[in-house]
Amino acid sequence: MEDPEPRHVGGDATQADEPSETTAPGPQSNGVHNTDSESPEEESPQLPRQGSSALETDTAERLEVMARDRDSLRAEVTELRKSLEEIQSKHEEDVHDLQDKLEESQSSKGHAETQYRTLLGKVNTIRAQLGERLKADAVRTSRGGQ
Repeated sequence: MEDPEPRHVGGDATQADEPSETTAPGPQSNGVHNTDSESPEEESPQLPRQGSSALETDTAERLEVMARDRDSLRAEVTELRKSLEEIQSKHEEDVHDLQDKLEESQSSKGHAETQYRTLLGKVNTIRAQLGERLKADAVRTSRGGQ
């Protein structure tokens, strides 16, 4: 039984997908290449006649889409870099402010510790003086009462 479409022997595979201009089935081949019956035109691969402009248009459209995507990605990268620089700048300012506050706190702590030691020394001096006075008063009262 013969196929309703003609068979193509040799040439480009895209030709088999295209409708043939002849309606009669072509000769069947036994797989041996016979150069006497074939013309040189059939041996050379041919580009598809229909759809080549559509293929070029599709390729051009895809290229345009890729170029737009590339441009939008570049713009996004630029925005992200600016945002990163702003964040880094703010971070550096925050770190600097925190370091200043830390230094101020450490300085205040040192000052408070110095004041505490000074006051503790004064309290110990007053305690020692009161202790001596109490002893002296106790000695006086013991002498005076005798």
